Amino acid sequence: MQHQKNIQRELASLRQHLVSLLQLASNLDSAGLSTVHTVIERLGSRSDVGRQAHRANPLSDLLPQIKRANGILPEPCQNMVNSIIDLADNLPWYQRPVANNPSFMESHVNAQIIGPEGIEVRHDLIVGVTLMRPDIDYPDHQHEPEEIYVVLSDGRWRQASGDWHTPGLGGLVHNPSDVMHGMKSLSTPLVALWCLPLDKPFTPFSAAISSSAR
Repeated sequence: MQHQKNIQRELASLRQHLVSLLQLASNLDSAGLSTVHTVIERLGSRSDVGRQAHRANPLSDLLPQIKRANGILPEPCQNMVNSIIDLADNLPWYQRPVANNPSFMESHVNAQIIGPEGIEVRHDLIVGVTLMRPDIDYPDHQHEPEEIYVVLSDGRWRQASGDWHTPGLGGLVHNPSDVMHGMKSLSTPLVALWCLPLDKPFTPFSAAISSSAR
């Protein structure tokens, strides 16, 4: 029971810091801002902590590196990263299966924090986290729900055949529905949150190899 209360407290802290970062949005168009507002609204309610099976983080060695680098981040990003680290040992980590890409498979990990497969189980919102080792490309992929990335480290993002760009620490990236998109880490580990409002049942990201799976 005490363990569950600790997780609830850590989730409340993460939610608070996430809303603070989302409210700083200034680089998005009207569609992106609308998605941000939807995420903030849905974060205003919460569900109980579920009994998701814990799956160990295969990249746990990255967390000390991320923690050491955290001191140079803007304070809102520091708070967000600390919340992720506090929850890390309880998250259901998984790696997206991609054929013929062993360097990616060995160098990335994802977890849902809030969502159908998260430790706070709900079906109207996903908040997840991605960690990647330096100098790794996350393969282009797409999915129906819109998405907001919260950038918590150096990295580059792109959509479709557009140019790579660097949103900056604390920056937001809006991916419209079904747009092809990817990201890459630079010389340091990448940390990013992703938020997807859900309006209908959604195939789990970790379910199978697919061009539409995270």
